[in-house]
Amino acid sequence: MNTRDYLEGLSFDGYKFFGAHKKDKGYIFRLLAKEASEVYIIGDFNNWQRQAIRKYPTGVFSISIEDAKEGQKYQYIIKDSDKEFTKIDPYSKMIDYKEKSSVLVDDDYKFKSKRKKATNKNILQVHLATLFKDKDKTSHEIFDSIIEHCHANNYTSVLLMPVNEYQNYKSMGYSAMNLFSYSERYASGLDFKKFVDKAHKNNIELFLEVDIGGFDPDENGLLRFDGSSMYNYDYEDIIYNYYGSINYDLSKNFTKSYIQSAIAYWVNEYKLDGILLPSVENSLYWQGDKTRGINKNNIAFIENLISYLKAKDLLILASFNGIYDLDLSFDMVFDNRSKTLINMLKDQAIKRDYYKNFINDIIVNDRKDRILGFSYVDSYQNEANLAMKMHTDDKKFEQEKVLFTFLFSLKSPKLLFMGDDCGDLRTYSIYNKFAFDSYENNLKDINKYFRDISKVFMKEKALNSKDSSTQYLDIGGFSLYAYKRIYKDEQLLVIINFTDIDYEIRSDYSLEEIINTESLEYKGSANVNGLVNIGENINIKGFSAAIFRIK
Repeated sequence: MNTRDYLEGLSFDGYKFFGAHKKDKGYIFRLLAKEASEVYIIGDFNNWQRQAIRKYPTGVFSISIEDAKEGQKYQYIIKDSDKEFTKIDPYSKMIDYKEKSSVLVDDDYKFKSKRKKATNKNILQVHLATLFKDKDKTSHEIFDSIIEHCHANNYTSVLLMPVNEYQNYKSMGYSAMNLFSYSERYASGLDFKKFVDKAHKNNIELFLEVDIGGFDPDENGLLRFDGSSMYNYDYEDIIYNYYGSINYDLSKNFTKSYIQSAIAYWVNEYKLDGILLPSVENSLYWQGDKTRGINKNNIAFIENLISYLKAKDLLILASFNGIYDLDLSFDMVFDNRSKTLINMLKDQAIKRDYYKNFINDIIVNDRKDRILGFSYVDSYQNEANLAMKMHTDDKKFEQEKVLFTFLFSLKSPKLLFMGDDCGDLRTYSIYNKFAFDSYENNLKDINKYFRDISKVFMKEKALNSKDSSTQYLDIGGFSLYAYKRIYKDEQLLVIINFTDIDYEIRSDYSLEEIINTESLEYKGSANVNGLVNIGENINIKGFSAAIFRIK
């Protein structure tokens, strides 16, 4: 690492220098604290007695301790002109969040498999915390269950919610204590590396959410780290964001190099396939509020981050709340039209025709760089999972099958939060154990349909290709939609019925039915069509959908 580059906000490799690094004997510790007059280290290796650390003109403090061993805990005591405070190492790879201590680790691992890149993405979003509440399984069994579930359900990719250490369990990993730690709640960083390697061996991509929008306000963390506002803003009115986290001040070069190095650390040391920046509006606009104006420093920083990842042929994704109208060249962003789609499905069938223009817009303006689907927010808000949000109690199964058909008939990347592909009827809770092989609270048989419709999506170029096109067909009807999906000489007809009215539609084409939600194998009414000749009627039951090949 070039120290000058780091101090000037240009570094992406700070993790190779700062933090605790294993030597032939013991560890070497380095930290940056320019405004500190003195820094001491205390830990298991010196019986928690102060040991002074040498300061260099650059503001770097460094010390080698031969007695330091893996698994031992330590803290820094930092003194400025008039006070002293205890701090966690900003670069520590493991944190004991209860004792506010950093932990020495040795997680070297030689990867055997290369990164994978899926052209057509079907993404499973995973929150590791609830999986690791299953104390009957080993960490390897839990990680293997993710891979097995991906294979069974045609997922190409896994999006992991933040894995950094955090204190507030309700935060779900956002608002981390630092950006380099791997949470002790989820086994170890070494176990995680083995999981990444095995996922790649099984042709599964891995994306990680890294929250650069804010950090934990704990006084033992990054806040006023060396006595100055080293990582946070100087002004009280913008220190906290609307989530209660501390905003990173990206006008400061230390902060730039710190976050850039963190992103580089995860993609280089863990061989991840890409990074997702959550709630990116908090970085793009002052306090996440568009009316307060654009945060130019943050935008310049994110653009530089995007360039870095793209140069490495890695992906950068973003999620946001509200209107996203800035072109920063993210590879993919969440399509917030999904939220209105949920609102429609929560509404009575008789009111759904009011959403016709909105549904038409999704169909016609389908994009390969917009992720269409339902994240953890949709399974966490209002205390109702995706299946629970469907209107009525007795038709949830039928409506979720229609929803899945609609999603997978479009070329956009897909995303579902864990449990929603099985029609989970238990409100997702961060306090409850989750297991992919537990089905007692699910809509019976919905997963069979999900597997088959996602398989159709992965197979058919007319559905998944970036070069596919859509021709909307005006067939009348109440909350009834028909459109052709086209790729070269291949044409598919999609019919979606979001209402409870049965329809008969005269066919202008010779058709072969590929999939129908009413098929007996999906516990439907058996009112399917099979082969349809020109001029014959297509039967579409209420709350049903079908896809046909045009012959």
